[in-house]
Amino acid sequence: MTKEMKTKLLTILLAVCSISSFAQTMADAQKAYVTGNWKEAAAAYEAACPKEPDSLRAECYLWNVLALSQTGDVQAFKTAGKRLDSLIQNVSPQNTIYADLMMTSAQFRLYLGKYEKAAEDLIHAIETSHPHQAVVLQKVCSAVKAKVHSDALNERCDLLSKPDSLSAMQAKLQQPTVQPTPTATDTTKAKDPQQAVADSVKTAKPAPAVEQAKEQPKAVPAPAATAAPATTAPAAAPTSEYWTLQLGAFGTKANADLLVTNLKKQKITCTIIEQPRGERILYLVQTGKFETKDQAVDFAASKLAPLKIEYQPLLKR
Repeated sequence: MTKEMKTKLLTILLAVCSISSFAQTMADAQKAYVTGNWKEAAAAYEAACPKEPDSLRAECYLWNVLALSQTGDVQAFKTAGKRLDSLIQNVSPQNTIYADLMMTSAQFRLYLGKYEKAAEDLIHAIETSHPHQAVVLQKVCSAVKAKVHSDALNERCDLLSKPDSLSAMQAKLQQPTVQPTPTATDTTKAKDPQQAVADSVKTAKPAPAVEQAKEQPKAVPAPAATAAPATTAPAAAPTSEYWTLQLGAFGTKANADLLVTNLKKQKITCTIIEQPRGERILYLVQTGKFETKDQAVDFAASKLAPLKIEYQPLLKR
């Protein structure tokens, strides 16, 4: 083997090792997130996001924002808000992730008691949304409408159950040059998309390991799906007990059906379990049969986390 061939081979091996290391970092981040290890997940995303392609970097930083917001640390929550503001300012409204960003901003404002602003952000999220985001948007609609009365918000939220009408409204708006809503916490303009967020990661001081908020920030619900997994949940070998993943509990069957339909499009097969609760019936959406809890969590990390689907592992006998 010539010296030149050895050099090329070494270069290829180094590249493969680098890709493998990055993939492991992302996998670690997703697993830490779905298991509730928020600080570990936030740190892993910060390490992984700068290496992501430009088209995926904003989504990676949104995961970082969500993890930071749920650590229970005041400084981390403020940092999450600033990074979210930077992303909104630098991502095009035509990008699928933009509606997720605006929806997350609405939830941040809702937690901070800025109900009118929350309604404005949610309206903008709906106007720039895609069909697969409807389920989570409906949940956020319920939370915001409970705090503020807005005819405009009611109208937009009602359209979520009418895909054709929503598409017609979005087409009528035709806002290819819409400017993102400015925020008070960060108005810095970046030369390139997501660069402001990357800079904030480099310069931000690490959140104290011990310092906790007197009133800890509440967990911010994850946004709607932006990617599709390649496989469905594997079935466990026949046994008297197994683990499953519960993806939602609904008081209305139509909402459960909508979630099942959307996940079926992503090649995730679900079942609806009817559970009597007093005079009401809850419709539980569940997927998979796993021999162990670890298998269920691993599946959630690899298949549900990229879709930002909330879940709860349950032991069934």
